[in-house]
Amino acid sequence: MNTTLWIQLLGIIFGIAMMYFTFVKYKRKELTSGEYIVWTLGWIILAITAISPSILDPIIDPLNFYRRLDFFVVVGFFVLLALGFYNYSKTKKLEHKLKTFVRKQALQNTEHTKREHDHTK
Repeated sequence: MNTTLWIQLLGIIFGIAMMYFTFVKYKRKELTSGEYIVWTLGWIILAITAISPSILDPIIDPLNFYRRLDFFVVVGFFVLLALGFYNYSKTKKLEHKLKTFVRKQALQNTEHTKREHDHTK
């Protein structure tokens, strides 16, 4: 077996495995139906591209990439950067919500403790 066939086989296996894990996450209610559809489409596109990488030639040729792998590396880098930024912004938003919640709880506990202290006098 040549290297290209192994890469194609691994791409197909990976795409199918990720479709399965995406389905499991959806069934556990960890993904919304919209998220499930987007991720499943992404895995299907990956599997199809692994089966027939030449379908990307109309995109790759005008961009003057020498090899298909160069295109995948560049696109993969962009996708990872975008996902990293998305994760960062979601984490910051969650951090802000958590900080607000903790402050509210601290104020409520302080008021509750103060009221209890006033009742004991």
